[in-house]
Formats: sequence, C-alpha cells, structure tokens
Amino acid sequence: GRTPPIGTAGWQTGTWTTGYWDCCKPSCSWPNKGSTTAPARSCDAASGEVLLDPNARSVCDGGNSAMCANHAPVPVNASLTMGFAAAAVGGGHGLDGDLNCGQCFELRFTAQTHGSWGGAHPSLVGKTMVIQVNNIGYDVTGSHSFDLLIPGAGEGAFTNGCAAQFPGHEDGDFDCDNHYGGCSERVGCQRLPSELRSGCEWRFDWYHWLIAEGKTNNPYVDFRRVKCPEQLTSISGFAPLDDDEYPAL
Repeated sequence: GRTPPIGTAGWQTGTWTTGYWDCCKPSCSWPNKGSTTAPARSCDAASGEVLLDPNARSVCDGGNSAMCANHAPVPVNASLTMGFAAAAVGGGHGLDGDLNCGQCFELRFTAQTHGSWGGAHPSLVGKTMVIQVNNIGYDVTGSHSFDLLIPGAGEGAFTNGCAAQFPGHEDGDFDCDNHYGGCSERVGCQRLPSELRSGCEWRFDWYHWLIAEGKTNNPYVDFRRVKCPEQLTSISGFAPLDDDEYPAL
C-alpha cells in the first residue's frame, strides 16, 4: 500500500542515504529557518566555540561560521547511533526544505540495494540511526532522503571550508582525496584532525562502510519523524516547536 506521509505515525520506505562532511555552516543555523526554538548551533572556525551570531558568514564563503566538530555520529550501543544530517529535498518522500530544520527522524537500515551495487552491509541491516536535520540539500531528486554528517565521507562541492577551519590540513585530508565517497579504508581516518577522527572511524566500525562486497555503500532506510532526543538537542541547541506531537524514542 501507499506509504503514509511524514507527520503520521507511519514509516516512509524505499529511500537511500549518503554521507558528507564539508565543515560549512549548516543552513539551519541562519535565522528564521523552519519553526524552531532557535537557529541551529554553528561554531567559530578558529576557536571551536559555539557562535552566538546566527548571521555569521560560513567558513566555506570566507567567514568564520563552521560545522561544530561534535556533530559527528555517536554510537549509543551496537544497534543505535545518534547524529545529524542534511535533508535531501526535492524527492517524493516528503522532505521539503527549511521546514525540516530541527526535525528528528528515526532511520532503520534495510537490506535493499541499488540493483547490482551497494546498500547496507548485513551487519547494519535492522540497526537504527536517530538524526536531527541541521542542513538542507537542494542538489538532489528522487528517492535520496538524507545526507548523513560523517567526517571523512566526502566534502562534495565545498572543498575550502575544512582546510580553513583546521589549519595545517589540506582539503584532501578530510576525505582521502575523494570528494564524493570519501575515505575507503579506516586507516585513512588518521589524516583527519583529531577532533573528527572518531566520527570517521565510526563509518567503518559501526556503519561497515565498504567492509565486504562493496557494502555498506549509500544504504537504504525506512524512516519516520520522532521527538528529538535530548542527546541531540543538547548538542545542536534547537528543537522544533511541534516536537511534542511526535513519538518519543
């Protein structure tokens, strides 16, 4: 049957995820994005401290506002990770832009593949990641739902921010010189700054990136909106105003 839309208790099925970390200021950190308690936190590129000015320019645009290093995935246990993501808007899955800022989603990894390649490693299938949206990506269509914030997963189109935030590193250090796809081996995480290394290693240890037979690679998920857990809002500094209408974990 038809999948219930976001906003109901139902799950959205058949979408897939990517990963990235470009150090840029998250778009939900600008004022007046969505319907939230405050803008999402960003951090000063030089000091790493939380920035109080939501109008500060992005480090990817010559400014000092950057993604906070503590927004990398944090495993809670063997079957649950907490983290952050960009909503990939423009597909038919109900994610539609700034309104998604601050919203949290429970992602359950499935066994679906991209035909002849990729998908979740068997050890990832059935595990859960709970993410809060702090960025919006407009460069995608179709069944791509979330771009997970994972250090070492690829800088994508914005290759100047990380090197500006972490002097002494070149842009290739942040994704093993592979801007789309990132590091293919765990040892590559050693090139990242120490603040980002554990998040990069999570990609191999918990998420099983390319561990066997080309999996994990851009895994499919079922997802539903949930009330944001305090573990995430205490990091991001914001939450949706309608959060109490959604199930707690």
